[in-house]
Amino acid sequence: MKKGYKALWKSIIRPPRETYSDFDLGPSEFTLSGKPYKRTDFSLANINGYWMKCSHFEPFDSERTADLLPCVIYLHGNSSSRTEGLVAVPLILPMNATLVVFDFAGCGISDGEYISLGWNERHDLRKLITYLKENRRVGKIGLWGRSMGAATAIFYACANDDIHSMVLDSPFASLKELATELGSNYTRLPNFVRKLLYSMIRKTVKKKAKFDINEINPIDQIDTCIQPALFGAGIQDLFVRPHHTQDLYDKYPGEKDIILFEGDHNSIRPKFFHESVSRFFYLTLMCDQLPETLKSAIPEFNGKVSQGEDLLKEMKEDEEAMLKWALDESVKLMREQKDPE
Repeated sequence: MKKGYKALWKSIIRPPRETYSDFDLGPSEFTLSGKPYKRTDFSLANINGYWMKCSHFEPFDSERTADLLPCVIYLHGNSSSRTEGLVAVPLILPMNATLVVFDFAGCGISDGEYISLGWNERHDLRKLITYLKENRRVGKIGLWGRSMGAATAIFYACANDDIHSMVLDSPFASLKELATELGSNYTRLPNFVRKLLYSMIRKTVKKKAKFDINEINPIDQIDTCIQPALFGAGIQDLFVRPHHTQDLYDKYPGEKDIILFEGDHNSIRPKFFHESVSRFFYLTLMCDQLPETLKSAIPEFNGKVSQGEDLLKEMKEDEEAMLKWALDESVKLMREQKDPE
């Protein structure tokens, strides 16, 4: 039963880690709609000295229309990796922008043991953006985040003015509220028992990962954001209920739009959502100011299922089954009044 409690706090700061090989990233040189592109892989140390694995997708130099091109940075979810962001390749590259995907510290094949649902990940993002500006010839920057990645985008963008736009897919408004809801989803515990369990988890997370989960509240930061933002959420999402996205959208002061679609937290996003994302970045990163010959070459999104979409589909059942088991075992442990650590 101690394993159950351990799995429960690990579901927050050490969820199942998605691993992969370079082969899973696809070829380093490829064509898309007849135009050649390349992928450059690099490693970057974060503020704690952990090496993060990153990839930059861009056109060959002979195909660049400007020295600095717009760049979209994809920010993956908590149990995921940069392979999730491969879904963005056919959406972003054809509009003459570049794409960066990377593993947060503690995720994928990057260094690090724990995650923090956006709190420390914002510093990972800051290091990456600084590096891209200094070394990778990027211009206007957009962020596309899902779940933890969306929370990271909010934490970073609301404190920095170097982000031009954001796509926020299934962000949570408050980690405490999210944890409480997850507890009620999978157990029929009295409210006071859930509060006690939350207090235990909070203490363990502070001890092991050095942050307070009560402070992970994107909704407390979002009223300082000014960038155009496109929000999205699955109507059947029981992991991060869609009201979180709606609450954040309602409080967001900048130019905004919201799309609610059929699906849950990790389901494949519908074609119309991806088309909306592509058009949103095309306009907000000012790709519409490209020469006419380039604008006419922008193809329609073909809706192919990518490596990233396959990953989302595989994550769904494992994530929810693990959480339900961990909650059940933790409740048994509490009833026996044993030390959970």
